[in-house]
Amino acid sequence: MTKSVLKVSCAIILKGTKFLAAQRNANQDHPLHWEFPGGKLKNGESAPDSIVREIKEELEIIVSPTQQLEAIYHDYGNKQIELIPFICPAYQGDIVVHEHAKIKWVTLDQASTLQWAEADLKIIEQLRQKGLVP
Repeated sequence: MTKSVLKVSCAIILKGTKFLAAQRNANQDHPLHWEFPGGKLKNGESAPDSIVREIKEELEIIVSPTQQLEAIYHDYGNKQIELIPFICPAYQGDIVVHEHAKIKWVTLDQASTLQWAEADLKIIEQLRQKGLVP
């Protein structure tokens, strides 16, 4: 029996030379690992619409995704995901953390010191290879 692939969008929210990293709560899958904020696509929802909705729900800010990066497929064993990353070069509002243990703004070099969820680690590599974050 093949597992269905869960479609998940995530945001690379930029602020100067840094981007937002969010630490998962201890009671979630991949506890206390870092990730790009986002979440599952709802039935019939487009990936860009999903990321705007998810970021509004999780962080109370409004993002405008400008570029969709290459999707990441990852098998966690108990689930397979298609992680669809979006570059969000700006946001409106003040960040309020609802679902994560904490957030921090990091550079690509600083990101390498954090313990990332495996799929998100592939996005870090994509950002580095393509020079998408200054």
